[in-house]
Amino acid sequence: MILALLVAIADAGMPAAAPVPIAPLQAAPDIVPLVPPPPEYTLSLKDGGWRVHVNFRPGEPQPGEVVEVTFDVGRQKDGDVGEPQPWNDGKLALTVTGPGPRTKYLVRALGDAGVYGVHWTPVSRGLWTLALAPYKDAGPTVSFQVGAGEPMPVASQGHMVQASRMVVGARGSERPTVKQLMADLGKRWQREVDSAQPDPAELKAMAKLLHAAQGRSPLPANGAEFDGLAAQEAAALEKGAIPDATSCLKCHVKFRDSWVADLSRWPEIKR
Repeated sequence: MILALLVAIADAGMPAAAPVPIAPLQAAPDIVPLVPPPPEYTLSLKDGGWRVHVNFRPGEPQPGEVVEVTFDVGRQKDGDVGEPQPWNDGKLALTVTGPGPRTKYLVRALGDAGVYGVHWTPVSRGLWTLALAPYKDAGPTVSFQVGAGEPMPVASQGHMVQASRMVVGARGSERPTVKQLMADLGKRWQREVDSAQPDPAELKAMAKLLHAAQGRSPLPANGAEFDGLAAQEAAALEKGAIPDATSCLKCHVKFRDSWVADLSRWPEIKR
């Protein structure tokens, strides 16, 4: 009926209505486009029984742009055979010297065993020297050079890699493991803690990672407790709050590191 009236109006010589533009389809908010991430730069260093894998993202640092630096630290004690074991007790600092002011950063533990990270922004173009060392107790002492706004030095003996990037909520993707989910969560948490203003989209993505981990406890007998901790942190993120390191530690000491068996009297713990 409506179509017939429109045809009649057009036949009567009245101007036809301008076509209404159709808005392009928008991807669901939890779908991240699958675009190739920028290349990363990685190198491996040794200090006695210590092994340190260093990773820069992006792999071609530019002056004035934030670089995510991660350290995968392992230790092989005397008499051990095989691969070095992840080292989780680090109290590490990174000292940066070069064409700009000398700066020192606290290197934070991330969500995966033996992995630490820091954000660094080179202020000037040129070669920078980065030195990782413990500020307390034992730890590796290694140093290396990186270029900002210019090629990486050959002496660093590193190489570029095209790393994959986890896509939160992407349909059809392979289901990530809990270890991968927590590693991604740790990196996002580090960025938000270091930023001046939390990014609501990042907080939402972090909450999705926690929801994706529910029902998949590393200790199946304590699944309800694990799910409760994940739900508690996800609820805080959905309200715009960033979990503090203490709340993360509560989960890590039992479900990641198996240091304790009872969290009922936290922060008092029972092994």
